[in-house]
Amino acid sequence: MSASEFDLIHACFRKEARIFSAMTRVGNGDDASVHDVPEGQQWVVSTDTAVAGVHWPHDFPVAMAADRAVCAALSDLAAMGAKAHWAWVSVMASDESVLQDMGKGVTSALNRYDVELSGGDTVQSPLNAFTVTVSGLLPEGLAMQRNQAKVGDDVWLLGRVGFSSLGLNDWFSGVREGGFIADFQTIEPKLRQGESIRHLGVRCCMDVSDGLFQDAEHLCHASGVAMNIDLELLPEWADMVHAVGEDRATQAMLSGGEDYALLFTAPAHLSGLSSLAVKIGSCVKGNKVSVRLYGASVMPKQQGFDHFGES
Repeated sequence: MSASEFDLIHACFRKEARIFSAMTRVGNGDDASVHDVPEGQQWVVSTDTAVAGVHWPHDFPVAMAADRAVCAALSDLAAMGAKAHWAWVSVMASDESVLQDMGKGVTSALNRYDVELSGGDTVQSPLNAFTVTVSGLLPEGLAMQRNQAKVGDDVWLLGRVGFSSLGLNDWFSGVREGGFIADFQTIEPKLRQGESIRHLGVRCCMDVSDGLFQDAEHLCHASGVAMNIDLELLPEWADMVHAVGEDRATQAMLSGGEDYALLFTAPAHLSGLSSLAVKIGSCVKGNKVSVRLYGASVMPKQQGFDHFGES
């Protein structure tokens, strides 16, 4: 006889969860969880959804997709400069074996980043999908936001862009090892680094999930500034050009998604950032993003990912 729903939930998720926050008063297994928020701290919450065939190929390992889904959600906390503490994961699974693989991926990611699984839901469905809600804490009034860029700020990139999209293209081409596959298989949320740049005084930041060009435009519109980006300054630009050529490298680095780097701005006098990130441009008057390659203007053929855009 197959296991009951509640036995499956326990075996796939709760049993392997290793992290328990001292600030949790009522944890996973009750109708809701209850948590303390220490004085002088603010609660930061974000929700992400990942769907088979949209966020990962149907033949991609489900455990790996689950790990990626959790890490993508955690990246939003990194962009705010928050310390991650809790997660609630709701899954839609086509059968028990898929649910088991989802549990492996979810608990692996949460345990790796010391995040408590505080609750969630499971539903049997023909569509495999996740909704991941994550939360954390940061000092009151110090959240990094995308509407805080100022004219004269330097533009920085923490992490790489473009490599994940090339890995996805490799996967669709039948490659399973080598190439850029590893860059798509795993996501590293920059949680520690996000806290570090917040400590250094950064107040404007966002994670890059839908393509550098498109996300930079979001930041510009929110802050009321324009941005000049020098493509050749992006991390590992020369290596990518050597591997795939300039045209493909340009498109991947400007429009490829799901690398989850941090794009942030900072006053020119702010010190200590160069050990964590690379300066790639500057904020100027206006409201658009301009990209240059060795001084010549560059425009991506596709600006970035849009769930409801034309295919």
